[in-house]
Amino acid sequence: METLKKFGINVKKDGIENAAIYSVACVFSLLERQIIEYLKPYNLSPSQFNALMIIKHVGKDKGLSQIEIGDKLIVSASNMTRLLDKLTKEGFVERYAQQHDRRVNLIKITEKGSKLLDNVWPGYLENIKHLTCDLDKNELLEITTLMVRWFDALDKQ
Repeated sequence: METLKKFGINVKKDGIENAAIYSVACVFSLLERQIIEYLKPYNLSPSQFNALMIIKHVGKDKGLSQIEIGDKLIVSASNMTRLLDKLTKEGFVERYAQQHDRRVNLIKITEKGSKLLDNVWPGYLENIKHLTCDLDKNELLEITTLMVRWFDALDKQ
């Protein structure tokens, strides 16, 4: 808890709930900073990278609707539109009208987008492994289990 004290958080005074929230925020901030730095040479943001990963690996050849992508990224519709507009402009994804409902656009990854991910992925995976290297597999599983349980509880509210 010494680390929290340097940020002005006193667990006894401020409560364990505040300490938990602040700890998650601090870890997220540091992780995000590292991921942003890794993706910078590829001119990608973490949101763009995640969207491309979802489009490529979940959408596969059939594609995904903008709503489906937004749901998986937990992103608002307006942010999703801007994100996909940029990816389309860069030539990483294409929009196609859905056959049976032309009001719905399906988003598919292009060959250029797929090649970009193939180049980014090995180093990204190494970066993620480096960022988690101080924790063993059981600790990572425990953190994952707790965070998913917390997410599910918050998502129900």
